[in-house]
Amino acid sequence: MTYREPLLLFHREGSGFRDVSAQAGPVFAKSFSARGLAIGDFDNDGAVDVLISNNGGAPVLLRSNAGRQGHWLGVRLIGSKSNRDAVGARVTYQAGNLKRSWTKVGGGSFLSSHDPRLVLGIGARKRIDWIEVKWPLPSGAVQRISNLPLNRYITIEEGRDGWR
Repeated sequence: MTYREPLLLFHREGSGFRDVSAQAGPVFAKSFSARGLAIGDFDNDGAVDVLISNNGGAPVLLRSNAGRQGHWLGVRLIGSKSNRDAVGARVTYQAGNLKRSWTKVGGGSFLSSHDPRLVLGIGARKRIDWIEVKWPLPSGAVQRISNLPLNRYITIEEGRDGWR
């Protein structure tokens, strides 16, 4: 296939998006026969990177340096009574005045799969007060964990106290 298009990058602003591709670097001026996309922290620095697969060509890795700008915690969920990948789990966390929630999804883009770990960003805040995991059915259990580290990856297993 020879159909090529430029990469696009959008910045969320309020309830809309603005195209920032022209300011995002020289790779956004090139055209690719891109067919799949996977997001994940490829270098384990807390910044979510992007890997683009190209039809008939080498993949393109767009490395993010955002993890160096603030604190974060990476979380791997392992289900026991619910599904092993914890797809459908709702993760809520609080760090001072910041409260966020994520729903764990499975899959990804065409012939691609995203990193199964979640990266919880907290910016300049110095600690995460707690994480709450609402495990999907058939379990439906709720776990709340505190005394969490920063700037590293942990594993939370359904039904086990704490993290490892």
